[in-house]
Amino acid sequence: MGLFQVRLERRFFLILGLVVITLATGMATGFELFYRLLYILALTILIGFLWSWVDIRALKVTVDRRILQARVGDSINESFSATNHSISPKNLLEIEDKSDLPGYFGMTTVNIKPKGHISWDMTFIARKRGLYHIGPVRVSVSDPFTIFSRERYFGDTDELIIFPMIHNIQDFAVPISELSGDGSTRKRTHSVTPQASNIRDYEYGDSLSRVHWKSTARLGKLMSKVFDLGRASEAWIMVDLERNVQSGEMEQSTDEYAVSIAASLSKQYLDLGMPTGLIAYGSERYFLGAETGKAHFDRIMQQLALSDSKGEIPLHTALAREEPIWDHQSSLVVITPSPCENWVTALRELSRQGVKVIVIVIDNQSFGGELNSLEVLAPLNMIGIPTYVVKKDDDFSVSLRSGSTEVDDIVRDSIHSDTTI
Repeated sequence: MGLFQVRLERRFFLILGLVVITLATGMATGFELFYRLLYILALTILIGFLWSWVDIRALKVTVDRRILQARVGDSINESFSATNHSISPKNLLEIEDKSDLPGYFGMTTVNIKPKGHISWDMTFIARKRGLYHIGPVRVSVSDPFTIFSRERYFGDTDELIIFPMIHNIQDFAVPISELSGDGSTRKRTHSVTPQASNIRDYEYGDSLSRVHWKSTARLGKLMSKVFDLGRASEAWIMVDLERNVQSGEMEQSTDEYAVSIAASLSKQYLDLGMPTGLIAYGSERYFLGAETGKAHFDRIMQQLALSDSKGEIPLHTALAREEPIWDHQSSLVVITPSPCENWVTALRELSRQGVKVIVIVIDNQSFGGELNSLEVLAPLNMIGIPTYVVKKDDDFSVSLRSGSTEVDDIVRDSIHSDTTI
């Protein structure tokens, strides 16, 4: 049936004031005219109350949300229908689909004939990653005298998850560590790989391909294989989500660009079968170990969708905390808009330890920010760390193309400017 709410409009209090004045005047003067006016005012209030009550009960509104998962930039469509079961028309009916989705405006005004039915579609663009709520539908009606307005809510609240946009950046350099052989380091994974290192008790959800039948027969209970990645080289993606270094809004923001690049790189590396891990510091630490497979990619997309840019931990501190994870078998891609050179020093130490490092700098000023992210290009160039620059409205496939000369040009211009001064 839906939830009913009644709201008193300003005209109600005006009429109530007239009722009090009319009653007082009638009692003081004894004129019958004032009592008749009092009856008319009271009848108006009663009719308005009953009218709005009947109107709201005679409505039925439904909504069909076909898509509850999308990526930034996708169009999301909702289909609405409203039926008037009463013999009175519904004019200026206000219908709003409640939501906390940024940039979403789901309100419209419709008119419905007596015993009539209408339907319409609403389309909006997903502009920011995250987990949002959409619904229920709020319907507001008013009586002809605009004394009372009533609200009724239809439907449930659905969760809508917006994943970051993915770009085709196949020309981006794949950071393979320079290793000979497969190496001795192995890591556990949820994926099925050719390397089975141990067995464990069967768990609900394990596929038949995981069952170790010889051990099952010997022990008299189902046993599952434990798989290792068996790869010496693994890629790590670190996204800087510190609050103080971000600029821009919605899909045109430094954090949205950084997360989109991270998602695109993850897809590329995992499509190549490379174990890929994710680290991001927002309001919390978002971490996924280096694994392979589509299920792992889905987990990465989930983490990126839930990440926010409210972090208080600067990049150099995050790098110091995570340093034990990486060694000479690791490759690290750092995505940041930060102009602070402290994290450049941290990367230099990692590079000395044999970690292959690549940096993607998001140009803060191109998003309207005050920080000059490009200040770190010269120090990065001096220590030999490959660096890419992404600006607002850039085509990622061009900016992140292997062999791009834009960074060299920027560094050369910077050096020339310093020399001139």
